[in-house]
Amino acid sequence: MSPDAGSAPALALPVPRALLRLALPILASQGLRLAFQWVDALWVRGLGTRATAAITTSIFVMWCVLALNDVFGMGISAYVSQLIGAGERARAGVAAWKGLRASALLGLAGTALGLFGARAIFRVMDPGGHVVAEGTAYLSVVLLAAPLLMMSESCVGVMRAAGDTRTPMLVELGAIALNALLAPLLIYGPGPFPRLGVAGAAWATVAAQVVMVTCYAVLAWRRHPSFPLARHAPGPPVRILGMARVGAPAALIGMLFSVVYVAFVRSASAWGAPAEAIVGIGNRLEAIQFVVAVAIGLGAASMVGQSLGAGRQDRADEVVRTSQRWALAVSLVLMLVFLAAPRALVGWFSNDPAVWAIGVPYLRVLALTLPFTALEVSTAQAVMGSGHTAVLSWIFTLVSLVRIPLAFLVPAWTHSGVMGIVWLITISCMVRTLAILAWARRGTWKRGLSHELRGHPPGSPGTPGGAC
Repeated sequence: MSPDAGSAPALALPVPRALLRLALPILASQGLRLAFQWVDALWVRGLGTRATAAITTSIFVMWCVLALNDVFGMGISAYVSQLIGAGERARAGVAAWKGLRASALLGLAGTALGLFGARAIFRVMDPGGHVVAEGTAYLSVVLLAAPLLMMSESCVGVMRAAGDTRTPMLVELGAIALNALLAPLLIYGPGPFPRLGVAGAAWATVAAQVVMVTCYAVLAWRRHPSFPLARHAPGPPVRILGMARVGAPAALIGMLFSVVYVAFVRSASAWGAPAEAIVGIGNRLEAIQFVVAVAIGLGAASMVGQSLGAGRQDRADEVVRTSQRWALAVSLVLMLVFLAAPRALVGWFSNDPAVWAIGVPYLRVLALTLPFTALEVSTAQAVMGSGHTAVLSWIFTLVSLVRIPLAFLVPAWTHSGVMGIVWLITISCMVRTLAILAWARRGTWKRGLSHELRGHPPGSPGTPGGAC
């Protein structure tokens, strides 16, 4: 079988040009995804600090649901990219088919969590009850669409792994436009629309998710060239458990990250709703750097997978180094913005003087994490394209497990309140980044998934591309 039409040009292009072509649409998509999170938070600003705190902290629970999807979503990306790089489009389609079914089933767990656990989750995060009512109203609705959210995430992974980052960007553009239009109408209820408050923001998000999945279903039905989908294919079987072995460590990373931020919010709740709000606001602002690094890293992951599938280990290594340099350069600019204009940034989300008083010094400390976040995220995302996720999971897990008790101990030991939390975030991020860079430098990830996909180690006579 000849190589996939979309992958051959990407493998032939110089690394910077190919990475830029992939990363720019992903950056637009990630910006739109960040806008999904910001739209609701910005529109409820008029409802007060509690509404803002409820929505900005709900994202930590949504991360956990999205991380659960990585059990199969990350496996889909690694399998599809490496199979396409090896010229096995039909088997890539089988991986996509099996992964999408699994994502839909996993999404039902998120729906159940919204129906039966939303209030309990907010009581854990906010034992003082400052934002329980508002948070429950939002989270219980938005989690109803968890199967749709997971399926759309997996569809994005399939198309990106195939080298198409532009189409998912356009789909997400339409969805966020709908969300931005519906949110104020359902929150404040002008004219014939019902006034639903924070729940209205959630219903606008659900409507946008319906649109996204519908668009991907149409693309699959019309056999889009970058959406391989097949129930059967010649060659060794593509096993869903194999994809889960790749994705489960990545899922653990995201789920523990979410748990850690739940702990941060609970610790901050001792200082009231403004402190809870600034933990969420700070995370939303830090997400600007995060989405840039993720965009570069996801583009790099597709290239790493296709390069390793084609036996081009040298190219995969160059891709990772390029992604690191680009992410670091952007982070230094954003760090200066955080240091120079923290009050203006916090003011996007809240006009409460109490939030400003906490937020200005909080953001100045948080600015120090941005270069480390850039290197950490771009490296981890790129290397995950190789399918080697276990060591990364160990690093993230160990740091997360240490962060949870320290979220309560550091503010108590230092009598620094929420500033103790942000210093913990900063220092632990630095440590985690150094560990990830040290492991990535060893290069064991360059073996790819040759054994899992073809039943023999890389470099053996049957491996496409031969030894490098």
